[in-house]
Formats: sequence, structure tokens, C-alpha cells
Amino acid sequence: MKDSAYLARCHKRLKEWGAPLQDWYCVGVMDTEEDSGGSFTCELCGCSRVRFVHEMSHKQYFEDVSVGCICAGIMEGSILAAKERERLIKNRARRRSNFVRRKWKENRRGEYRLKYKGDWILIYGSDQGRYEVSYDGKSVRQYKGKPITNFLSAIYAAFDLVDPPIRGQRL
Repeated sequence: MKDSAYLARCHKRLKEWGAPLQDWYCVGVMDTEEDSGGSFTCELCGCSRVRFVHEMSHKQYFEDVSVGCICAGIMEGSILAAKERERLIKNRARRRSNFVRRKWKENRRGEYRLKYKGDWILIYGSDQGRYEVSYDGKSVRQYKGKPITNFLSAIYAAFDLVDPPIRGQRL
């Protein structure tokens, strides 16, 4: 059976590393197209076309392991849970793609605004060529750790405010 061969290959690699075979948990999922502009190679099976990377952790292993959906499911013992996480991140990627195409309105003060899910998102420009994004009492001046210096980056920062990435939590 093909599935049992795949499972055996994954377990073999974990054994080679001296890593536990079960009880892993996901600490986050990353869309490589959003974060690095390309695909990723699964650290467990070697598949080189992974777009959605599951960061797997284990309390008895010294580092996190970045893997694709099926390997994540094998590591945690639930392929359905891994597929559900992947479904959620794929839906977020679609929402992000649609969000970027929306039309922003400019007011008299030169601020851009967009109504999203009943609330206003504001993008302010400054004299120094920097932008600030404000939504629901929160504001940011950086995107991916850098000052926001163009309108497109401001839109992406706005999206992350209204629809935060799936990261940094036990999933």
C-alpha cells in the first residue's frame, strides 16, 4: 500500500534524527508564497513543492521541524487535523489575494480608507514617504519588520491587521 510506504519513510527519517515518532504538535503554518515568494522543501520527506509549511514541535526534541501537510499529519497522528489547518491557510491566502484588489478611497486629507467587515481601515502617508495603517484601535508602521514605504506594502500590512497570520500558537 502506498500510504504505509509513505508512513514508513517518514518514520525512518524521524528515527535517523533520533526524534520521537508521535505526539508532535503544530505551532504555526506559513504560506511560503506570502513569506518568501516560492516553494519550500519538506524537511521530513524531501518533497520540494511545499507551499504551506507546518512548523511541528515536540517537547522532547530540540528543534522545530518544517514539513508539508501529510508529514505534519503523520507526526501528530491526525492527517485530518493537518488538512484542516491547510484549508484555513489556503482560505486566508485567497482572502489576501482578493483584499489587495479592492479599491481604496482617498479623502481630502490624503488618507486612504476602505470599509472591511463593517469597520474602516485607514492608511496614512507622511512627508518622509512612510505609511501608517490603522484598524480597530491598532496601528502599524512596519510590515515584516521594515518601515512601510509604499502603498502596496501598506495594503498587505492592513490585511495582516484585519486577518492575522496563523502563527505563534499551538494549533
